[in-house]
Amino acid sequence: MNVCIIGGGHIGTTLACYIKHHDPQKKVSLYTQHPDKFEKFIQCNDIERNESYKVRIDRITKEPSVVSDADIIFVALPHFAVEQAFCNIAPYIKKGVYIGVIPGGGGCEYYFEKYFGKNAILFGFQRVPFTAKLVTYGKETNLKSWKPFSVVGTLKKNTVQAACTCIEACGLRTRKAANFLSIALTPTNPLLHTARTYEMFGAYEKTHEFATKVKFYVGWTDTTSDILFSMDRELQSLLTKIVSIDTSAILPLSEHYESPNIYALTKKINSIPTFQTVWAPMVPSPRKNGTFIVDTNSRMFTEDFPWGLAIIRAFFDFFNMQAPTMDRVLQWYANYMGVEWYVNGMFCGNDLIATGVPQRYGILTKEALLSFYDK
Repeated sequence: MNVCIIGGGHIGTTLACYIKHHDPQKKVSLYTQHPDKFEKFIQCNDIERNESYKVRIDRITKEPSVVSDADIIFVALPHFAVEQAFCNIAPYIKKGVYIGVIPGGGGCEYYFEKYFGKNAILFGFQRVPFTAKLVTYGKETNLKSWKPFSVVGTLKKNTVQAACTCIEACGLRTRKAANFLSIALTPTNPLLHTARTYEMFGAYEKTHEFATKVKFYVGWTDTTSDILFSMDRELQSLLTKIVSIDTSAILPLSEHYESPNIYALTKKINSIPTFQTVWAPMVPSPRKNGTFIVDTNSRMFTEDFPWGLAIIRAFFDFFNMQAPTMDRVLQWYANYMGVEWYVNGMFCGNDLIATGVPQRYGILTKEALLSFYDK
């Protein structure tokens, strides 16, 4: 089996190393815009399994034709970059290739067929199979927090078993979801990150200078937990209206985090070891030495709102449902970033064209939406 990873960041580099280590006989390629920054051998430190190994990836290149012999392709990019990657590799893929996005939200399903038609099978992960952090770009990476399994869904339901078999051949454990909707509406970073970002910075102007740079999860508060659970309850309420499609794989966050109330969730978030090292999106202020301002170029801003929470919120309009907490968080973001997402309280602004909402791709009715995910 030939494997190609698209994206040389934390997850992409680590996944390439792990798959090659798991089965050295597999040909593993890495498609990245910076192949010159990669060393011949890359070290991966699996922290929890207490092992380190060095592997040589078979090919590291910025040429999209590298995918031409791949049987499975893993896309590990920010969601706003996925469509361009699809466009780049589309002329070179072989028929029947499995193409997976990690994690699989961000609206990738809406434009997949535009580039691949029936020549490829789309799958997506609900969550990343592990957390990863580059020690040195192109040289060394740390792997932590293995999930016991990854929930996987496919755009065409009858391909999920074959997709999972292919993924497991790469050394990753899977559990099948009934459909891709179970991937698209999973309450991961689109709720988790946006709730915390809003709570941390919602009371300040964009130009506010902070005295110190702080960690993102350290000091997680009951207020953040309340916002997060409120948005999750809105999502779960939406799922009760989607009766024709199995959404049982989308667990409430209270179950996912084993936290029945906001106080338990706050304690849980503050106790997760891998969360303790994540910095808040802040950079040194150009105006005053020793202070920090919000980094609106971080993924917390460029991905989790326009390619995460905005997509989930867009589903509510198809069912004529309200989502007041999501609206409060998204309206703050729109005002903060100076984009038009709301007009007279309606989620219909002109700047939604720059997000991943389904309406952008011509899905305009509830019937069309449900049909899209019931293939």
